[in-house]
Amino acid sequence: MKKKIIIGIVVAAAIVGLVAFRLAGGKKVSYVNIKAATVSQGDVKAYLSTTGTVKSKNTKDYYPLQGKVKKVNVKVGDSVKQGQVLVEYEVQDANAAVKQAQIQYDNAVLQKKMLTNNNTDIKTQMSDLDKQISDLDSQISNLNNQVNVLKSSKNPADIALLQDTKNPSNPAFQLQNAEASKTTLKGRRDALKPISTEQFKQADNAIALAQIGIDSAKSNLSKSQDKIVADIDGVITAVNVVEGVSSMTAGAQAAVTVQDLSNLKVELSVGKYDSSRIQIGQEAIVKNGGKEYKAKVSEVDPAAKKTVSATGSDTTLGAEVDILDKPEGLKVDFDADVDVLVGQANSAVKVPAESIKTDKTGKSVVFIVQGDKAVQKEVKLGIQSDMEAQVVEGVKAGDKVILNPGETVKDGTAVKEVAGDVKK
Repeated sequence: MKKKIIIGIVVAAAIVGLVAFRLAGGKKVSYVNIKAATVSQGDVKAYLSTTGTVKSKNTKDYYPLQGKVKKVNVKVGDSVKQGQVLVEYEVQDANAAVKQAQIQYDNAVLQKKMLTNNNTDIKTQMSDLDKQISDLDSQISNLNNQVNVLKSSKNPADIALLQDTKNPSNPAFQLQNAEASKTTLKGRRDALKPISTEQFKQADNAIALAQIGIDSAKSNLSKSQDKIVADIDGVITAVNVVEGVSSMTAGAQAAVTVQDLSNLKVELSVGKYDSSRIQIGQEAIVKNGGKEYKAKVSEVDPAAKKTVSATGSDTTLGAEVDILDKPEGLKVDFDADVDVLVGQANSAVKVPAESIKTDKTGKSVVFIVQGDKAVQKEVKLGIQSDMEAQVVEGVKAGDKVILNPGETVKDGTAVKEVAGDVKK
């Protein structure tokens, strides 16, 4: 009896299975192999990753002084302290410049004095000649009167005297000589010209210009220094002066450069689309040679800068990141990678970035595993990093999301989670 019951159960089970198989159309269920991850809760940090140039936060360029370099006391790589003498100069050239300017001034004053004396002499000569001419005019007038008297005289002696043209006693002879003398004196008088106002003005200008030269030379002398002294602690990173060589004027190249290599920063240039993400005070990480250094954004330029090169133009916004840790291993002017923390969500529901897809409408979606089915869920994202993203709405901690869902995974697709790589 017991044996018959068992046989009946087996037959019934077979009939049920056959009916189910026929109801299913006689087809075997096909599964898509997938990999999945569990939705977790934790912190999500978004970073702006870029590259910058390491610089000293405290750099001082000391430019050449006037005069000949007497002694260079440092070389590249030397550590120096505030107050230490870096370069010594000779200042003889500055003293010589003052003496030269004084000579030029004295010459200008002497030239003005000579003009004044010459003008006085000329005016004296003119006055003397004017008096002589005036005296001759009186003499000529008197002689004319005498000649007229002789002409009207009936005295034979007067007539004879007047006719004797070579007789020195003849008033007519004297008149002729007086008029000739007057003509000569008048020519000399007309040839004399006083020093013009313009000439005196030029002399005054020369004195004024020479005075400016003196003042400038004395000012340079008062400012003249005989040494370059460090006003910061640091390391010598450049020396561009040579002993025995004069530096007449300050050039564009620094004589000595001192940098504080214990206090560094990284200078960044960010593009248009990242410029709104970076702000003063944000935490950052500087990476170099396998080491990481804590840092913080200390400066963001108020305006972007446009640079033009042979390949085109580029507009970027400058920023600086202060390195907070000891900068051991970092070298000034080398590049370093920088990750700036631009967003953070604490205790957030988060999913791997590789689980997120964008549908045809532009919405973000994920596929969660429910039983053996893939279920599409629209999600609202918050803070996103390269590896994970905050989910504000759509899934909860503990859900399983499909990683890298391909075109074969759709809403309702039968899925099977497997280990290792999945063939798409």
